[in-house]
Amino acid sequence: MSGNGRSMTDITSATGNLLGNGEKDITGTTWLLGHDLKSPTAIIISTLEMVIALHEDDEDMAHTIRLLKGALVAARREYNMVCDLLDLARFELNQYELHLEPADLGALLRQSLEDDAYSIEIKKIQIETDISSDQDFVTDVDIELIKRIFSALIDNSIKFTVRDDLLKISAKRIGNMIEIIFTDTGRPIFPQFEKALIERAPQWENRQAGSRSSVGMGIPFANAVIKAHGGTFQAKSDTTTGFTQFKITLPVLESD
Repeated sequence: MSGNGRSMTDITSATGNLLGNGEKDITGTTWLLGHDLKSPTAIIISTLEMVIALHEDDEDMAHTIRLLKGALVAARREYNMVCDLLDLARFELNQYELHLEPADLGALLRQSLEDDAYSIEIKKIQIETDISSDQDFVTDVDIELIKRIFSALIDNSIKFTVRDDLLKISAKRIGNMIEIIFTDTGRPIFPQFEKALIERAPQWENRQAGSRSSVGMGIPFANAVIKAHGGTFQAKSDTTTGFTQFKITLPVLESD
């Protein structure tokens, strides 16, 4: 039986055997399909990055470069969605091995804002940051995964806000934990769906009822990754202030 009570026969029947005839076949085919989807997208991304870098200072190419930057944002988003979908499945099957190394989470947050500057500019979102340069935000993380989480949370705010809405990102030390909060003034999450929003299984049926109508993997992926790092991930809206928060806590890197 699968996690939702359906047998593998039910699943393969529903897919018309498209992905295979058993759990091993379905898992392997899905990952190969993901690889096949990622490869051409990666080529598109690298090509766009090269063209933009070569002509970004050419005033005659300004309009074209702006269009290419939009295409680059879309390609990166698609690449990350495929990665998040596949890696979330690996986390759920306990088949993902973290590659931990010390990293400054404050620096990674600032880099993520730079990487998403074009999307933020197009949406006209107001950005506020409260990331103290006096505090130590170094801890052991899988840097690629954490960067994708930050990108997913920024992208989530862009999706569910309107022009001139606010996105505030803060980071601070609380004892032996690092607390990072993404706060926006976009669409709220109904209280009864705060937990369902960050879990994959219920979201197909409940996500629209929870106001946020996307069925993307970014938020459940973030939850799985943070848990694997020994941290916590929460989503909550305050009906009084109208703010929605996504809060991450991660343990501080202990000094030798």
